[in-house]
Amino acid sequence: MYQKLLNLSLALTLVVITLGALTRLLDAGLGCPDWPGCYGQLTPPANWQALSNEAAEKYADSPLISHQAWMEMIHRYAAGALGLFIAFITFLAFKTKQAQRIKITSVVLSCVVIAQAVFGMWTVTLKLWPPIVTIHLLGGFATLSLLILLKVWSSKHSIESLTTAPSKNSEIVPDNITPIKALIPIAFLVLFIQITLGAWTSSNYAGLACPDFPTCQNQWLPDISVQDALTVPEYQGLSFLHGLADAKTRVSIQYLHRLGALITLLVLGSLIVKLWQSGIRHFKYLACYLGFTLSSQILLGILAAVLLLPLPIALLHNTGAALTLSGLIYLIALVSFPVKTNAFSSSSLPLKEATHGRILPNR
Repeated sequence: MYQKLLNLSLALTLVVITLGALTRLLDAGLGCPDWPGCYGQLTPPANWQALSNEAAEKYADSPLISHQAWMEMIHRYAAGALGLFIAFITFLAFKTKQAQRIKITSVVLSCVVIAQAVFGMWTVTLKLWPPIVTIHLLGGFATLSLLILLKVWSSKHSIESLTTAPSKNSEIVPDNITPIKALIPIAFLVLFIQITLGAWTSSNYAGLACPDFPTCQNQWLPDISVQDALTVPEYQGLSFLHGLADAKTRVSIQYLHRLGALITLLVLGSLIVKLWQSGIRHFKYLACYLGFTLSSQILLGILAAVLLLPLPIALLHNTGAALTLSGLIYLIALVSFPVKTNAFSSSSLPLKEATHGRILPNR
């Protein structure tokens, strides 16, 4: 039951992340001006006339748009279901006497979900203020990452068999693993910053600031301001729907996101090469997976710019970021898995090879 619930929660988290992106892209973030209900109801009202006099007067400045209200509430329903699943996962982690790291991670995961609910409320009440929207999006990625850690750490499959099975005509040596372990923290930091820049670009509606590629505004180095791009806009009670940043700030945000994509390509590309060269079959699979998701992300980013941000492309670009992060988190979970013997040492080679061909008796 624990494993099945983790699988279901992982799938639902990807759905929630995708629904969140779709809600933003459909301008439905304020489809319901209150929280957790919608115009004071558990479900979106059929029309304006269905509202009570009190609700109609209270939300007079927020006209009902039915499809946007439903989009927002479907996102909330899915997020609420995910919260219940994660609460049960945390309960089972303690009831089934899982390892200490699983219990701690489960508690952290529950805290993240509670924080996500609070930031979801603030997203509405603070009218899509970019820092709140950005943190709320990152919370979804954090939820996904923690669930992947729990899935790998609680798996009954032998991690040693995954990480020590050599490819044909290859040999596992510790030197193959050391550069990978050294590069993983750098790759994670770079990818985290890039995802944050992507969230910042989305929350400031800067996705169309540079409608050309590889140039931006037909220039290789447009007039940008890093300070303006990273400055948190002051909250003055106004709605940030469609963004309040000026054109120069939006171009600066978009340009930083592109630079981040270039750095991410170089760093993750290096990690992919190291994984492929490791001689470990499962790491080669991960190299193929990360190579596919990373190259897809670059292509989708280019298409989003030159095709003026079509909805399917923008949605795939957001989901692709989650899938790329998933692969990296899975790698982190593998190399941090506690095993009795060092899964990456020469002692984990096949028994005949490790004993120079001598077969040791069973103990």
